[in-house]
Amino acid sequence: MSEEVLRVQNLKKSFGGIRVLEDVDFSLRKGEFKTIIGPNGAGKTTIYNIVSGVMKPTSGKIFCKGQDITGLPPYKIANLGLSRSFQITNLFPDLTVLENVRIAAQAKGKDSLKILLDYKHFKNYFETANKILTMVHLTGKEDLLAKDLSHAEKRKLEMGILLAMGGDILLFDEPTAGLSAEEVPELFKIIEEIKDTKEKSILLIEHKINIILGISDTIAVLQNGVLIGDDTPEKIQQNQAVQDAYFGGGAVLG
Repeated sequence: MSEEVLRVQNLKKSFGGIRVLEDVDFSLRKGEFKTIIGPNGAGKTTIYNIVSGVMKPTSGKIFCKGQDITGLPPYKIANLGLSRSFQITNLFPDLTVLENVRIAAQAKGKDSLKILLDYKHFKNYFETANKILTMVHLTGKEDLLAKDLSHAEKRKLEMGILLAMGGDILLFDEPTAGLSAEEVPELFKIIEEIKDTKEKSILLIEHKINIILGISDTIAVLQNGVLIGDDTPEKIQQNQAVQDAYFGGGAVLG
């Protein structure tokens, strides 16, 4: 069994008197692809924000590679190799596609303080950026301004920036948000190709169960802030609590 790279332990979160998470406990292992699913309001993004340091838990612990990261600021967590995406695209709109990825790669390198110099001074970052743009299916778009990309292309670029940051634990927060049904398969093809390199551990937040069954190694299911299942896709589909909550109880994932 591969080593544990992320552990969420007895996580609780309340806003005033409103409980959002209650004793959530799960782990992510090296090279694993885990998806957290649940309807809107289930607490998925709250978990995501706590794990990445954007929000502090009411109680509970988060460990990254054995280190307690509970309450650490996002930049310190990122330095441990955990990189996150956002539901809203987070790009430099007036820079080219290539420059967006080059800057992300350089920010993690030894030349991070020279970030405004032309990329031609840094051939290695230029080459890295081009390789990553191939990985996220943006070859031929290098010289376009980020603001001129379609929404789906901006999602791809954000994935490229995430890869350029060099983290070995990737957090994706509903990457298909705002995409048409026709655009979703290609985005998940990129994610699957990243998974197949076996170099990254991936934690994905999603609410569309049909698109993650074939790609996830494990699925954790949230209902009203409570984890009601955490297992392989096959066993999750057979889990009676999940069946009652999402397929027989009126709530629908998808």
